Amino acid sequence: MQQTHSCLAVAMMVVALSGAVSAAEPVAESPDRQPVNLAGRGWQLVGYQSANGLVEIAANAGVTPFRFEDGQVSGRAGCNQFSGSYTLDGDRLVIGASMASTMMACPEPLMQQEQAVIAALTAAKTVRQSGERLELLDDTGVTLLVWRALPASPLVDNVWMLEAYRHDRQGLVAPMENTQISLDFHDQGTLNGSDGCNRYVSGYVLESGRLRIGPLATTRMACRGPDAVAEQATAYANALSLVSGYRIEGPRLTLIDAKGEVVARFQARSD
Repeated sequence: MQQTHSCLAVAMMVVALSGAVSAAEPVAESPDRQPVNLAGRGWQLVGYQSANGLVEIAANAGVTPFRFEDGQVSGRAGCNQFSGSYTLDGDRLVIGASMASTMMACPEPLMQQEQAVIAALTAAKTVRQSGERLELLDDTGVTLLVWRALPASPLVDNVWMLEAYRHDRQGLVAPMENTQISLDFHDQGTLNGSDGCNRYVSGYVLESGRLRIGPLATTRMACRGPDAVAEQATAYANALSLVSGYRIEGPRLTLIDAKGEVVARFQARSD
């Protein structure tokens, strides 16, 4: 009987020691888990959660690339430019509920899209990155937002000055005398310039040689000179909305439509 008790005690000690060793061993992370790196690049929003499931964002839906820099997230989700604070701890992401935003009025579908995206941002609890894909999830693991990382753009590092653009009624025409129209692309998927009357900003998506430019948001200054200056600005904005691709040949940038026809032609500014 004493021998039986001794064997039982030894066995219990072995089990206890085995449990102690197991508890002390670190748990290996999943090899599929990628460290989250939000800063230093632009993220193009491609999908958001709605009552009907994950919705794919259409081209020219008023969305500019999102940026996560120095604790601030910014972008445009359909209509207005916004910015807010965020904190990232591992894969835990908290975006502040109070956001600064412009107050533009837009078509109802874009306003609804924007409201859904902002709601998803503030409801996010974790972030998951897999290659060039970034997802924000709620506390139950449901994907709320999906982004795609933007590649470095060959369009940057130049200010492009307009030489000619497509006018609805006149074909390809030169800008009016004494007006300068410019286009400046940035790495984070945003662009800005002058339309000869007002400053403008927008976003662009560059993928596999294809280029899309979003709607222009402009200042509201009254144009100096004849009414034709304002008409030119409108025609230039319409031309940019047709862009589907581009060519760079030396110092010249040519924007083309889906048929390969010229929409606008620019020359790099020599500083």
